Amino acid sequence: MSNMKKNYWHLRSATIIAFALLHIVIFGTRKKAPANPKNIAIVQGAKLGDMVCTTPLFRAIQRAYPTSRIIVIGDAVNQKLLRGHPAIARYIVWQKNFRATARALRRERIDYGLVALPSLESLALLVCGGARAVAAPIVIGGISPFETRLYSFLRGFAIAVPHRYGGYVPREYLRLLEPIGIQSDNTKKWLTVSKEAQAHVTSFFAEIGLVPRHDLLIGITPAVGGNPRKRWSPAKFSAVADYLAERYSAKIIVVGSGRDKDDIENMLRSLSPRTKIVNTLDLFSLDELKALIASFSLFISADTGPIYIAEAFDIPTIDIVGPMDENAQPPRGKLHRVVVPTRTRPAFGILNHDGSNPEEELRQSKATTVEMVCKVVDELVPLIRAHFSATT
Repeated sequence: MSNMKKNYWHLRSATIIAFALLHIVIFGTRKKAPANPKNIAIVQGAKLGDMVCTTPLFRAIQRAYPTSRIIVIGDAVNQKLLRGHPAIARYIVWQKNFRATARALRRERIDYGLVALPSLESLALLVCGGARAVAAPIVIGGISPFETRLYSFLRGFAIAVPHRYGGYVPREYLRLLEPIGIQSDNTKKWLTVSKEAQAHVTSFFAEIGLVPRHDLLIGITPAVGGNPRKRWSPAKFSAVADYLAERYSAKIIVVGSGRDKDDIENMLRSLSPRTKIVNTLDLFSLDELKALIASFSLFISADTGPIYIAEAFDIPTIDIVGPMDENAQPPRGKLHRVVVPTRTRPAFGILNHDGSNPEEELRQSKATTVEMVCKVVDELVPLIRAHFSATT
């Protein structure tokens, strides 16, 4: 990071914490959890997959407080992901103008707000947004570069909730509800699809002559949503697709949009001429993508957002985690698998992805072989076929 950028962020952080402290001086600390919160805010500033892993909180809140309103704050992509979700009363897009976002939040009269991951801006937003009580994670059992001195200082005026370093992140998120009396270990993800999106995808499959649950439909994305640290070679994805098509007569559907174009084109160039694929690059909106993924028999990718969409719709997955901690967030269950490279420990996780060891991250990304993935395919495909036969 250049000195100019560092100076900008230092100034921004100083300004934000000054605003937060002013609010605390005027309105008091945010340590007293309400007995019956009517308006609950969740701030998730991370990417698509992280937002999917936040959705178990929606279910837990609805069951405990069925008349409460849930307000979610996040980026514009995640707004599209959650559009029409029955549990969400309002979604506030995080604007570059911090004070404008805080003003929008103040109008919601928040009784209880929570910060999903350590973040000075997220915590300060809830304070400046007028939340009466705020819960923020305190990392235990490890060190996170995101738990900065300013964040830790401001957290002293809020409710500190333990987040176990190395714990399963969706479960750790649920701990943030414990101050308002919600105890839950149900980490089932919760997404929905509009009727329009489902109809569009149904029509798409009819046009190309494929039948979900009858044909073995394998979704693959060789891209990593702009995060090159998790990237697995597109040529290796091609080899896996060739194997699936030849051995199992699988129908391969490649998924991606926008910046995924280069990785998808590189994958397609490496395919065997005998392997037929359906390339859906930029064909679907995010709502339609959910419906598409929900139609697959299996989804294969590196650890990136769409694999969590698949998990939310109970679609089997193979997560090629590369340098990512396989215990932190990847899908779990009988029909979910992670492919882990040879290593002594993962290069990074949710709480420590600061890019401090790029050489080791690259080594771990390259260490996963095609043979390792195909071995998992052979293990999983018979289970998938038995599962869908029993449910259709």
